[in-house]
Amino acid sequence: MKPPFPRLLVSAAIITALLGPDIARADSECTSDAARLCPDVPIGEGRVLTCLQARWSEVSGSCQHEIQAIQNRAQEISNACAQDVWQYCRNVAPGAGRIRVCLRARWNDLSTTCRDEAARVAEKAQQLWKDCSADVERLCPDLKPGGGQIFLCLKAQESKTSNRCQAALR
Repeated sequence: MKPPFPRLLVSAAIITALLGPDIARADSECTSDAARLCPDVPIGEGRVLTCLQARWSEVSGSCQHEIQAIQNRAQEISNACAQDVWQYCRNVAPGAGRIRVCLRARWNDLSTTCRDEAARVAEKAQQLWKDCSADVERLCPDLKPGGGQIFLCLKAQESKTSNRCQAALR
């Protein structure tokens, strides 16, 4: 039986595909920067992140910090699973969760390092859902799971979430 695989798994080959989508919504400062610097860029598929990176010198320090922190966390997963992505999923086109699906299909073949990191991220995602489900229904009712959109929606409205959810978001 395969353990639950995290929706937020990010590997070196897919950091932009899974982490990049709508990263600018990660906090209110990035939301402001995205509105100011990338007003005509459609949300999704990492386009806002790409726009912000192209205009990095104009991005606020707090938004730069948030983006770097998220990318650093993603890099930890990337490092743990890069070899597995190369070995089992190198011919899979990034995007739409295809590499995550590929890795999940090869769960028993993955390195212990990758499985352990994926399990840690899955556990954190489950805890986040447990602590924030009421906030999701209230603040992000139209979003569907996948690509980190719910997490980003909650981060953008963190001050409106419950204390329990705020703790889980940190």
